[in-house]
Amino acid sequence: MKINPLYIGLLLVMALVFVIYQLDKSKNQLRTSKVALQKVEAMAEEIDALKRTWDVPKSTSKAIERLIKSPQLKSANIQRTKKRGKIVLSSKKANLKATNYFFVKLFNGAYILEKFEVKRLDQESVSFNVEIKI
Repeated sequence: MKINPLYIGLLLVMALVFVIYQLDKSKNQLRTSKVALQKVEAMAEEIDALKRTWDVPKSTSKAIERLIKSPQLKSANIQRTKKRGKIVLSSKKANLKATNYFFVKLFNGAYILEKFEVKRLDQESVSFNVEIKI
């Protein structure tokens, strides 16, 4: 029994077509994986930057000290106390302008607020209590 050389050629052509199809499929998977890897790397860089910003207790304490000592907050008479890993800022009576300045600086900064209480005393003054995690 003889095998026709045409059948062997057809088998080789079919094998070549199959290999090219599998190669194209693998290339598409590689491209998809590269895109996913780039997204993960970008997210990792962002998380690392956030960690460096939020995980610095000394700079948090210094920034809060600078904020409290600012001239706009002299009239607020803000008391600062430290408790186990927290800084507590409170004022019995502060005018609205000083309080607004304080809250804008506080909310625009990179602080972890654990407790935030504000009570309105009258039309022009409030009292507040803020706990910031160090």
